[in-house]
This record gives sequence, C-alpha cells and structure tokens, in this order.
Amino acid sequence: GSGPANVDAPDVGTEVHRDYLEAGADIIISNSFWTNRHRLAPIGLGDDWERYARAAGSIAAKTRTAANPEAYVAGGIAAPCVEMALPGAGRNPASDVESLGRSAVRNMFSEVAKVLADEGADFILPEYIGYIEDAVAAVEGAAEAGLPVLLGMRHVTVDGHLQYGESFEELASALRGLGVAGVLLMCSQPEEVSGSLPNLRSAFDGPIGAYSQIGYRPIAPLGGEGSRDPLPAGENSPERLAEFASDWLAMGAQIVGGCCATTPAHIRAMGDLLD
Repeated sequence: GSGPANVDAPDVGTEVHRDYLEAGADIIISNSFWTNRHRLAPIGLGDDWERYARAAGSIAAKTRTAANPEAYVAGGIAAPCVEMALPGAGRNPASDVESLGRSAVRNMFSEVAKVLADEGADFILPEYIGYIEDAVAAVEGAAEAGLPVLLGMRHVTVDGHLQYGESFEELASALRGLGVAGVLLMCSQPEEVSGSLPNLRSAFDGPIGAYSQIGYRPIAPLGGEGSRDPLPAGENSPERLAEFASDWLAMGAQIVGGCCATTPAHIRAMGDLLD
C-alpha cells in the first residue's frame, strides 16, 4: 500500500514529490493519505502507523526543501473510511463518527497531524471526507497540531451537493468558529467540481479550491481487466484539466490541482495556462 512505501521504497516517494515540484507545484501533499491506525490495521500494521506517517512527512519536507524551498507541504490525512467495510444494505454507509465515535475520529486526526507537523508540514489537510460530522471531527483533531487546517471534501456532485446529499450551507454552518483556513473539493470529476464550486463559494467565506481526479478507480484494475493503461478513456488531458482549473479560478478558487490519475504534466499545464 501507499503507507508502507514510505519505509519500503522511500526513493520512489522522493522522486514523485520532486517530479511535481519540478512541474511547478506550489503545494505537495505528504504520502500519508492512509498512514493512520484504522487503514493500516487490515494489513496488520495498525500499531506501526507512526513509523509510516513520520516517514511520509519527512520525505515530503526534505524533498520540498531541496527542490523548491518556497513550496508548501500539506500534511495529508484521509478519513478512516471504516464504512467501506460495512454492508451497504440499500442505505448510505455510516459515517466514521457513527462507526467509531467522535472522540476516536478526532483523536486519529490529532495524532497523525502532530507527527506530520513535527516532520515539517506547513499545514494539515484532512481530506477524502464525506460526511459533515466527520469533517468537524477531523478539523477539530487536526487543529491540535497547531498548524493551519485546510479541509478536503470528496465526491461532490454535478448538482451542487456533498457526497451524501448534504448541502454546502450545512457544511459552512458546521465549520463556523473552527478556524478552517480553507475548503477544497477533491477526488471528484472535473464536471462535479464545476457543479459544486459555486455553491461552496456562496456558502463559505474563506479561501476555497479544488483538486480533481480524472476518472481513475483505485480499487479496480487499472484501465479495465487486462489493461496496463492507468487512465480511462476520456478527454481529461493536461490541457483540458487546465481549462477546468481556469474556470474554477473564475468561480473564486484560490488553489487548484490534481488528485487520482493526474500527473506532473497536468500540473505543468495548469501553471502554463495561468502564467
């Protein structure tokens, strides 16, 4: 998995970060997406979470300093996502808060955030969050590291809602008073970002942004059964995603970038267009 790679193949992580920095990225996210106890537990490494999280933070910070000291390191922490293991049974999966309890979710984000801060992250990014109650617990926990906190909300919809039908007005209301430094839409198709970003802008008065995916399905065979192509068929070329990013900036975004299946070429195209 991505977490153990920080220890098993640190040179690969360094190379990936360097490629994005050389492509012009102003922000890189530490490879700590699932270096938390809940997501490492299924492979028997839950008790070793700190080793992998600390390595992720260190690799990102050191690579940034070597390649572009003016770039920022986001300490990325994804939701525990324990609902993925629950039977759907015709209803939305349970939130992490419902499954684990609010204190457990908050504590998980707190402990990982403190490790990433210790290793040189500039801000903490709780990301891949679906439910509003999970977002609140994540922000509260991440804030305990003493760094700014940006929030990444996943799988927004083309008709302008959060993943499970909650509204951006409800999200903004729940975040009020928590000192969130910004809200980003992530791991959503470009069209979904474009459909939701105006509602986020009208509901939330702080900085906003988006880093979309372009169709990659990380739990499915890449490109379909028997295919070696990691990208699905479609029009999400670097130039096309840069056009979306330009639209997002016009909608009020201050931060734009890429998530699943995007490459340094996509980031370079964004920079070229914006320049």
